[in-house]
Amino acid sequence: MESPTAGTAARSRPTLWTARGLYALATLFMLFDAAGKIFIAPGVADAFHRQGMPLSLAPVIAALLLVLTALYVIPRTSIFGAVLLTGYFGGACACNLRAGFSAFETLFPVIFGVIVWIPIYLLNERVRSLIPIQRV
Repeated sequence: MESPTAGTAARSRPTLWTARGLYALATLFMLFDAAGKIFIAPGVADAFHRQGMPLSLAPVIAALLLVLTALYVIPRTSIFGAVLLTGYFGGACACNLRAGFSAFETLFPVIFGVIVWIPIYLLNERVRSLIPIQRV
């Protein structure tokens, strides 16, 4: 399998740095989120309570997120990691929707899922060929 950065030579410097910045943003956010779940930050406890989810699941979800993040940051497995993170964020969206969270809280995982995919899209020609975005 080709790494997500395959074909970056044809990409402009701004595109490369935008992709790197978004990779870093996504990775740091996921690590921050996992840490909040491991240490059961007050905001995490509140969210779990509002979702009706047992707080004992927080470390388990954190471990899952750390594994998926590791897959995402390893170039050979980043596309696989992004696919799995898409499922993770979809589950978060469903949990938030079911719990009656605000529109922003419900859609934030979807927005973040898009942010996870943008660097892969920018850097990988094969992904771009699967999802062609054409100018009108």
